[in-house]
Amino acid sequence: MSENKIMRPIRQTEMDYWNFTIDNEYDNRKNSLKSEMVDEINDIADANYSKFMKALKIDKLTKDVDKLYKDYHKFKSEKELIELELKRKLDKSVNALNIQLDKWNKVRKFHDGHFKRGDLEDPSKHEPLFKKLCHAETERAYYASPKGRALKLLEISAKRCKHSLNAGLPLDTAVSVIHQEMQSQKINLDLPKNVFNPLMLEKK
Repeated sequence: MSENKIMRPIRQTEMDYWNFTIDNEYDNRKNSLKSEMVDEINDIADANYSKFMKALKIDKLTKDVDKLYKDYHKFKSEKELIELELKRKLDKSVNALNIQLDKWNKVRKFHDGHFKRGDLEDPSKHEPLFKKLCHAETERAYYASPKGRALKLLEISAKRCKHSLNAGLPLDTAVSVIHQEMQSQKINLDLPKNVFNPLMLEKK
């Protein structure tokens, strides 16, 4: 006695369902990974900030800007000549800071475009700016690391699921392959046992 299994093709409604399920599950997993990574990136960036500032070697420049900024605003209402001289010194110090940051930016590429002069001139904006630059640099390095590449692997896995779904396989075979692929990315479909019951014919 021989036994032949005739598998029915995937119906369009099933194709639509699995397309939606694959997209939804992988989007959820991607968002979960990103959420975990964002917290870790923030922690790493905070830990890197002191070393980041040392590497830039702009501590003296920022202190100069801070002092001259205070001097400038203290005497702003006084004689015009004093105001102009202090402003000249402040501008010179801000220019030096800008030149130094531009120089580092060419190497470290932590900022797109030019630095806003107002952000460099006002000491109260220094720390937020430098933390933003440090975070951008840390984030780029993180996503290039093995941990960050998990997102890329997730995208590749999703493509494999789509290929399996559209490969003309029987529904139960396609879902089995998709299920295994998702499990490799820690995505659990929670499929009920024997949820699929394809048409089975026996010929004796």
